[in-house]
Amino acid sequence: MGTISDKLMRIINTKEDIRQALISKGYDVPTSIPFKEYAKMILDLPCKADSFPDIEGIVARYSASGITNEQMAANPVWVDKTGNGHDLQLKNFSWKGMSGVGGYVQDFNYFKNNATVDKIRIDEQGSNFIKVTILTTGIGDAIYIPKNIYQFNKSYFIKISSEGYDEGDMALSFYAPSTSTATTVTVSLNPNGVTEIPAIKEDDFLAVYINVSGKVGSFTVEQLPLYPGALVFDGVDDYGVCDNFPILTKEKGYTVVALRQWITRGEIAQGLVSNVKNWLKDGAFLLEYRNIQAEHLNKPISFGAIGSEMDLSHILTYQTSKSYNGVSITTGNFEGTDVLHVGKLDPTNVGTCINAAIWEFVFLDHDATEEELTKIKDYFVKTYPWLFPDQAWTVTGKTNEDEDRATIANITGNGNNLVLSNFGFAEGSGYGLYAENYAGGRWVQSTDRADLTWTSYSANITSVKIASTQLYYQSYPEQPSFTVPSYKIKVYGLKDGQTLSYKQVTSEGQQIYKISEDGIYTLPSFLFKANGDWYGFTLNKKQETCDITIEQIPEYEGYLVTDGVDDIASSNTVVYEADFTFIGEWKFIQKDDTVAGINSVSHLYIQNRYNRGATVMINSTFENKKNITDYMTFKAITSKGKGYDENWNEVDLLYGDGNKGPSQVSIGGQGDSDFCHMIFKNMALYMNKVFSKDECIKAYNYLQTIKAK
Repeated sequence: MGTISDKLMRIINTKEDIRQALISKGYDVPTSIPFKEYAKMILDLPCKADSFPDIEGIVARYSASGITNEQMAANPVWVDKTGNGHDLQLKNFSWKGMSGVGGYVQDFNYFKNNATVDKIRIDEQGSNFIKVTILTTGIGDAIYIPKNIYQFNKSYFIKISSEGYDEGDMALSFYAPSTSTATTVTVSLNPNGVTEIPAIKEDDFLAVYINVSGKVGSFTVEQLPLYPGALVFDGVDDYGVCDNFPILTKEKGYTVVALRQWITRGEIAQGLVSNVKNWLKDGAFLLEYRNIQAEHLNKPISFGAIGSEMDLSHILTYQTSKSYNGVSITTGNFEGTDVLHVGKLDPTNVGTCINAAIWEFVFLDHDATEEELTKIKDYFVKTYPWLFPDQAWTVTGKTNEDEDRATIANITGNGNNLVLSNFGFAEGSGYGLYAENYAGGRWVQSTDRADLTWTSYSANITSVKIASTQLYYQSYPEQPSFTVPSYKIKVYGLKDGQTLSYKQVTSEGQQIYKISEDGIYTLPSFLFKANGDWYGFTLNKKQETCDITIEQIPEYEGYLVTDGVDDIASSNTVVYEADFTFIGEWKFIQKDDTVAGINSVSHLYIQNRYNRGATVMINSTFENKKNITDYMTFKAITSKGKGYDENWNEVDLLYGDGNKGPSQVSIGGQGDSDFCHMIFKNMALYMNKVFSKDECIKAYNYLQTIKAK
């Protein structure tokens, strides 16, 4: 029966188990709440049974939906939802940041009040949120974020709810003192809505602040997850293990289905999930094996047989004993084992841990039929609709030097790629928008003065033979004067007293901008007389060997830029449904008067018209158009006339009756004569789906995590 103390501990443990379960369902349950109040919370829970299909032979299933970092930190067990007890023990997760549930960029635990507690009070704080009350007027920089804590070069999303603050009152400020080479950057924050914090380049900032414009009020800042509903493995030491997994046989086969996204993929041996207990000796499966050193990019392993190279599928992947995503594979002679490793190949030190987001795993004790696979996929599409666009493209990771620069692959793998026509892939026509084209005809690379290699936007010097101008623009006689624009460069590799000079040489002398150490610099704009003169870069000291790089920083890093002259990106035929949702990251650079923009004839027009910004037409003719003044972008548009601007404010748009039919997607141009200046990063089309605002945000956030193939 146990002692009274034993009984008391059982009650306490039961209370805590129930408390954690309620927290996982979204309740705020402080430990101070009486136990009797738990009953009411349980009664108020929505009755939502797990809708996963009933399939014979499911031996294990793992879902990250509904779990929290707080819950998992207390008990790091990924429960087998079949009830078979094949739970995964999760190892080394931090349960914050990019190691745990959701995936977060910043750690809000390090945010500090920038005044005494009688002026600024932090009411509550965690890794992903902060609640603040401003008690007195005159406070500007309210919350202080140390520079060494802030994660630069990464974008993320925050949601703010506030009292006492209006639009324009709140901002995230990256402060640069007068002695700094940096320039202060300010990001306006939506005081009651969602704001995307762009990837701010790490620079000579002093600190980062949340500014509240001197007003009294209160606010809560919540960081939105990059991978909502997923478990994120950090690629360092995160993994999971089950030691009582059922042994799978060659007679019946097996099926592994994973809803996952690789974030990065390493070069040393790794795989998504495996049944290997002893490397190269046993195991029924290893899903998505990669080892560049052994010339394996993505290969299935079934009962020890390493298959042929396969394309990496989009969000959903599966493997049976005889196929990988429907492509036949070889079955070997290994035996199944009683272990399951997620994110790690085997119990030893073979390979590395994975960097991936995983929503769900499903394991069957047989080779699944097409009907069974369809049931599983349909469940995933219904449960996670934002992960399954019908058409989607992104330029993230592409450069002007890529061999396939003129093609933007459809990330769904359906082959409907965007084809780029007439792009110069330099300066303002191509990826990034660069001020200069170092590979252009008027730029001279003096190989007799230095050993150097170059691209349209960078130069690398490995020896300096003569301390004279090594890279320069040479004007032609009688060339008219023009203004050389200001632009940023990153310089690295300056050593041993080497300096870099930016010179303009004219009959009237020289203007010199000197750089003596590595860093990011803004080169000044100047009027260049041309007419045979030159300007450019000089390394001032001979060096037998060096490794110096001059790299332009593009104005629109990570975007495709259209020149408004003849640039156009277009797809093959896209079959539209009556209802759809458009998601994208794009923007008109300037107001034009053209029908060009992002167009799918008869279904969706986003046109840069009348010098007033976007004109949006949804399932409508030109006679039934809706002009939206001063909007240069929309994050999302639905076929039911809902648009969401860059701050996720809802805008009502005119829409017509939907109709099915084919169309082509055209970006930056329309036909042979209409073009516009715009930047484009990504877009996705979801057919037969009209997303809510929250679903649009999830879809948009997910799209930003995707890289081009």
